[in-house]
Amino acid sequence: QRARSGGAASRRGTAGRAPQRSTAMTAAIFGTVLVVLAVLVIVLVSVTGSKAPGAKGFGTKPIPPSVLNDITKVPASAFTAAGALADQTNGPYPTFVAIKPSQPALSLGGKPLVVYIGSNWCPYCAATRWPLVVALARFGTFKGLTITKSGVGAGSVAEIYPKTNTLSFYGTTYTSPYLALKAVEQCSDLIPSKTSSAVQGCNGYEPLETLGGIPAKIFLKYNYPPFQTQANQGGIPFIDMGNKYSEDGAFINPAILQGLTWQQIAQSLGTNPAALPAQPIVVGANYYTAAICKLTHNRPGSVCNMPVIKQAAKLLKL
Repeated sequence: QRARSGGAASRRGTAGRAPQRSTAMTAAIFGTVLVVLAVLVIVLVSVTGSKAPGAKGFGTKPIPPSVLNDITKVPASAFTAAGALADQTNGPYPTFVAIKPSQPALSLGGKPLVVYIGSNWCPYCAATRWPLVVALARFGTFKGLTITKSGVGAGSVAEIYPKTNTLSFYGTTYTSPYLALKAVEQCSDLIPSKTSSAVQGCNGYEPLETLGGIPAKIFLKYNYPPFQTQANQGGIPFIDMGNKYSEDGAFINPAILQGLTWQQIAQSLGTNPAALPAQPIVVGANYYTAAICKLTHNRPGSVCNMPVIKQAAKLLKL
């Protein structure tokens, strides 16, 4: 994932490779897309998330129990200690949360639905997953979370923030009495020995999950004009929260994760939440939590009624 030139857009991943990056992956995913929501021609095929024979990269591995415990059981005191004030250098970036008025509510099974679309190779997705998982864990339970690394780059083009240690939603299930989650990781970080149209659509990486159903419809509608700027259309990570809020770019700076292990990142959340790398992650989780609380009508109260969450809601102008 190349950074866009200048400003906040540089923190947002895109689906193609620079300079032809705005629609490259989307075209590969949907075949001959005519930008008609009813017609989706999917050309990506599902493959295993483990390291494939002949493929270069990390792939996915089971999450260490200590990492899972640290990210899903962050103490309430840590959320308060981190606070709700953003660091303009490291994030989170409040302006990246867009309110979508007058849109039909998005739900699944009678619960508000959160849609996440990303790829394992994407460093901006790598940064986004940490606070998103921490926030979602306050409302429900994950099963099957894995760990991965962002890509190093296919061919002669190197990725920005390569090998960023992160989590992956691939193969994950999420249960909650308050909300539902649809998470799609379209591509891995693995660089195969042979190419194909699907691999080209994944910027040279192995395809992982097919984008279809509700996530595809939401992505095609709300990640393109008029809901998205032309410069950022089709970019990843893409997050839609109940059709009330969307995220325009990575919430935190991937640079804060460089050189750190999964264990170091996860452990810092509870032990040192007011310092890097934890502070932007935990504050980002507070922002996500505030948005989700609006969807769940402030349930559970033990989470949504915390003063730091109410402060985050005010900062986001929710």
